[in-house]
Amino acid sequence: MKNRIEHEVFKDYLEVRLYGVIDPEVEKEEAMARWTKIVALCERENRKKALVISYFKGVYKINTSFTLVENANNLGWNLDYKLAMAVPDEDRFNRLLFIENAMIQYGYDMKLFRSKREAKKWLLS
Repeated sequence: MKNRIEHEVFKDYLEVRLYGVIDPEVEKEEAMARWTKIVALCERENRKKALVISYFKGVYKINTSFTLVENANNLGWNLDYKLAMAVPDEDRFNRLLFIENAMIQYGYDMKLFRSKREAKKWLLS
């Protein structure tokens, strides 16, 4: 399955859907590129709120998670952005809680959810 990003622009936010499989050989590079593209979409569409729904299979290695969090600002993610991420897969959701906690510690407004509905409600509150 090829990794892909789809997006839709709404009045108050950007919705991004991620599809694919995490490849351990290139996961860090692909993750950095994916989040750079999401930031570029937010900038292009002039949206500071993003609802990201991840349908990815697999989980990041811990060092990839650290790299993503530590480089969020370098990727263009700034502190006035608000990110709600829906991860329907329970195992993947639980493994991504580390990233949520780390992002909050770094001062980012980010929260994980199991459903799109819950994520959208929080994002727009």
